[in-house]
Amino acid sequence: MASFWKRKLKDGEVSWEALIRRKGQPFQRKSFDTRVEAEAWAFTVESEISKGVFVFRIEAENTTLSEALDRYIAEVIPTKKQHHREKNQAIA
Repeated sequence: MASFWKRKLKDGEVSWEALIRRKGQPFQRKSFDTRVEAEAWAFTVESEISKGVFVFRIEAENTTLSEALDRYIAEVIPTKKQHHREKNQAIA
C-alpha cells in the first residue's frame, strides 16, 4: 500500500511524495508535482510488483556502463559455449 504526503519546499512550492512499502521488497519513494501523478506512479509500481515484473530502478540508475560490462564479463560470458573467444573480444 502506498502512502502520500505533501511537502513544502524551501522556495514555497509544494511537492507530493509517494512511498511504497511491501514486505520482502525494498521500499520505493519518488516525488511529484501533483498528488494525481504520485497516485498514478504508485498504482503502476504496485501492480508491477504484484505481477513480478517490476525492476528496481535504484540499482540500474546507479550502475555505470563500465560496471555493467565488468559484470557481464564476470557473470554471462563464462556461461557461453565459446566463452574464451567472446571474453577476448570483450576485452579488446
